[in-house]
Amino acid sequence: MIKKIYYHSKNKNFFKFKIGLIIISIIIMLNVIIFFPHFFRNTYIVTIVNKRVIRRDNVDIYLIYTRMGNGDMRVFENANSLPEFKTHSEDIYWSLTINEKYEIKTYGLSIPLLSAYENIIKAKGVR
Repeated sequence: MIKKIYYHSKNKNFFKFKIGLIIISIIIMLNVIIFFPHFFRNTYIVTIVNKRVIRRDNVDIYLIYTRMGNGDMRVFENANSLPEFKTHSEDIYWSLTINEKYEIKTYGLSIPLLSAYENIIKAKGVR
């Protein structure tokens, strides 16, 4: 009888440990998913070709269509980002002029099939 109680309590603690381990693993995975794009940073010199605002669920998404120095076309997103402390995406969007050259700093990965584009952090005019 005593052994049975001992093993029962031992298994109960092991079960709590497994649940705690699963919760900690989920928290770590969510942090990796949220902050993963911020590890990929680039700087480009581009010419703005076109701009577009897309509204989804009352949230504006600003897309910037650019031409790279080698003639390739790329699309960038201009969205607010709490981890980057960026809350002025509208200001950046309206300050960009079509057919002007800019040096833009971005983070993230460009995956067009998933409609995921690099996010613009800063833009500075180039002569």
